[in-house]
Amino acid sequence: MRKILYVLILLVSFNINARQLEEAAKPTETIQSNRINNADVTFQLPRFIFTYTNTRVIVKFTNPNNLKLVNNNYELDLIVNGTNQKVVFDNNGTGNLYYTFKNNNALHILIEDVNYAVQPSVISIWYIVSPLLITLLFFTYRITMTVKKNKTPKLIVKRSLEPTETETKLYPSTLNVVRVKEEAEEV
Repeated sequence: MRKILYVLILLVSFNINARQLEEAAKPTETIQSNRINNADVTFQLPRFIFTYTNTRVIVKFTNPNNLKLVNNNYELDLIVNGTNQKVVFDNNGTGNLYYTFKNNNALHILIEDVNYAVQPSVISIWYIVSPLLITLLFFTYRITMTVKKNKTPKLIVKRSLEPTETETKLYPSTLNVVRVKEEAEEV
């Protein structure tokens, strides 16, 4: 009987120790589940990116009710190419950040366990500006050339302040007077 009692006490103590170990392990799992990883976040860049213009990068959470978003009131700090940038997310888990591509075409975004790096093809702004400048120069050249071709001599008016006599010529009248006879109407 004592052996059975010892075995029961031993089993109960192992069960209690196992529960304590399980409870001690649970907080580390909840802390790990609160971290953001690559499966939680997606990034979207526009199709055409031009240098020296603000480019909108869309950051979207797959789960809009992510614990990290909810606990931080839908505001997170992201590190974009070494600078800290605050991003405000809407209730759908979508946020925007803006970045200007200059000489370096690389974009690195860090947020907790997420490391997003991309080097998109960036179009130089001169590809847009140069055709416009060429068109503008062409039209100004055409306008100046047409003005030079159609140059009319200026009318020069000289005024004299001396009194002059005006000659008036009288012409005979060419009007003829015609008499009209009235006929009485017969009643």
